Amino acid sequence: MVAPMIDLVAKICGSTARALLIYPFFVCFVWLGTASGAPRGARVDKSKEVAQKVYVEGVDHYRAGRYSEALAAFRASYEMVPSPNSHLMVARALREHGQLVDAYVEFGRVVLEADAAAEKDVKYLPAAQASRAERAKLRARIAMVTVYVKDPPADAKVVVGDRIIERESWGKAIAMLPGALVARATGSGRPDQRQEIVAVPGGDLVVPFDFGDTARPTASEPPTAAPAKPAKSEPPFPPYDGLEIPRQPAKEPRPPPDRTWAYVSFGAGAAGLATFVAFGVVNESVFNSLHTKCPNGRCDPSLASEADKGRRAQTIANVGFGVAVVGGTVGAILLVYAGAGESAKSDEIARTPARFKLTDVSITPHAVGVRGEF
Repeated sequence: MVAPMIDLVAKICGSTARALLIYPFFVCFVWLGTASGAPRGARVDKSKEVAQKVYVEGVDHYRAGRYSEALAAFRASYEMVPSPNSHLMVARALREHGQLVDAYVEFGRVVLEADAAAEKDVKYLPAAQASRAERAKLRARIAMVTVYVKDPPADAKVVVGDRIIERESWGKAIAMLPGALVARATGSGRPDQRQEIVAVPGGDLVVPFDFGDTARPTASEPPTAAPAKPAKSEPPFPPYDGLEIPRQPAKEPRPPPDRTWAYVSFGAGAAGLATFVAFGVVNESVFNSLHTKCPNGRCDPSLASEADKGRRAQTIANVGFGVAVVGGTVGAILLVYAGAGESAKSDEIARTPARFKLTDVSITPHAVGVRGEF
């Protein structure tokens, strides 16, 4: 009758509800078997068998990423048969479920339990080593906060974040999630104390409170304010009468730009252009003459020398044209580069006047004022 009810709830609410129902049922089942009249050896074996089945199911949930179900299974297995192995899996499930502080505390308990069990049975030694290593690794993800309270009243209360720090925990490192926290300390007849702190992952933070020097003044003895000191009058900033700023020496004029190579390039370009024109005319003349003397494009062998003359004239004309282009381009570049230096004459504008007399200087928190005359 119980199993169908559990399956019905699991279908409606999911596997989490099934885990929360079935594992307490297993615990009660084992307890009833223990309380019955069965032999003690049989009861122990039955408990271990059920605890092992629940543990294996918890491992399946853990590997599948169902950490809530895994946590319920491991806790049920541990309650049936306390074992460092199932206790270690409880701490791991808490860590994977995001409960880092609870996991850190649980790992510490596993270390003590596994060390004690390993002294009797070496099979628990891996659990002790794993819990110690994983606890040290988890330490880098949490912060440790230590609260000190000096001269606390009898009903003093300390709260860090949303966690109440019990009196027996004062002076001890407490694991907390990193982030911005507010620490508050209250006590009857004493003013409340408040501190804003920032806990960093892997860090240690000390939060001190002192109730020994925080007594409030009574109504019959109002606090007396210290007499105000008269404002100290300072003389105004003295003017700098008669101060003259010396005139800067005149800079020597810059030498005229050197355009010699620009002119040389232009000259070479002009010579090349003249060569192109002259030999181009010769080539054109020879071409026209051969065109007349060679009907149908066939020339007499005696005209070969005249044809060679035309080819030479054409070659020289082409070379002249190339020299003209290169010379003109280089000359223009050199001319522009040499003329760029003439734009530096504007420095005379910034020259200080010859006779400038400074009459007053004033300095305020927002500006500096200068007054003078020419």
